[in-house]
Amino acid sequence: MGFGGEYVLARSDRPLRELAAFATGCAEGHSDCVTECLPRPGSWQTLQIHHGLRGGSLRPRQLLDTTGAPVLIARVMDSDVCEVVGLAPSGAQWSTFLDPAMAADYGIPEPPPGAAGHITRWAAEAGFAADPVALAEVLAKGADSLVDDLVFELIDACGFPPSAPDEEPASA
Repeated sequence: MGFGGEYVLARSDRPLRELAAFATGCAEGHSDCVTECLPRPGSWQTLQIHHGLRGGSLRPRQLLDTTGAPVLIARVMDSDVCEVVGLAPSGAQWSTFLDPAMAADYGIPEPPPGAAGHITRWAAEAGFAADPVALAEVLAKGADSLVDDLVFELIDACGFPPSAPDEEPASA
């Protein structure tokens, strides 16, 4: 069985898990549902949320309002398919699915054309230049084994700097 949950990318000088968007805590029966991934330069952080948060899924708009920076939420279904949503302070918003062949197997219609352009503008609002070739490849690619890997390939294709393995993730 694969991962089912969310990845959240946002910029904050404080650890993301301390922000109000995560204050509800873990879903019933789970004591720790948040794993911090390696941070990226510029205070960009990624959290992996297992089992969900109490009261339902994360509210991206609340996170956007708190951080004042673009936010990416990737909702993974059993490591097979992933819906990715991006929001920006300008009001720009986009969504797409990773691993389009698997998404079709789930009965999810093909996303409308133009996702790459929306993602490129979102990345620019975050201060990064997306690589159009890498972005197109990720959006068309099937997962080798876990769609989770495509989430990080998408973030990289958006031009975000690589994770900093010599820095420790922010802790609560």
